Amino acid sequence: MNSEVRSVLVPLADRQLLLPNAVVAEVMGYQPPEPVEEGPEWYLGNMAWRGVLIPVISFEAMLGGEGVAPGHRGRIAIMNALNGNPRLSRFGMVVQAIPSLVRVTTDNVMPKPEAPSEEDPLIRQAVELDLSPAYIPNLDEIERRLSEVI
Repeated sequence: MNSEVRSVLVPLADRQLLLPNAVVAEVMGYQPPEPVEEGPEWYLGNMAWRGVLIPVISFEAMLGGEGVAPGHRGRIAIMNALNGNPRLSRFGMVVQAIPSLVRVTTDNVMPKPEAPSEEDPLIRQAVELDLSPAYIPNLDEIERRLSEVI
């Protein structure tokens, strides 16, 4: 029997992230977050979501690149945090379009030979999904960095 994981392919400016469907709580139209006075470049600010203030990040900037302004199809993906920190139950990530639902099986996903570098702890694994490159982010590291600045 071939088991499957319902997942989401999240489009960024220069790559796609592959996440389990349960991690993404909601995808909403892009609205600029309220900027914070101090913080790293990747921490774009905060936004209200369902009556709660949540931090919003740019994953591209977190990787050391430049934060990319979303185009006309830009969205904010609301992510469920997994770390159990009551101050960080969810966070927003700027994405370039609506994520796609995908089914991941052992038949359609393969690890890419190049392993994430020691300098890039934000990427857990590079993969090919149906022959297209994708990256599985290290959600623990994202949440750890966010916990340090909120």
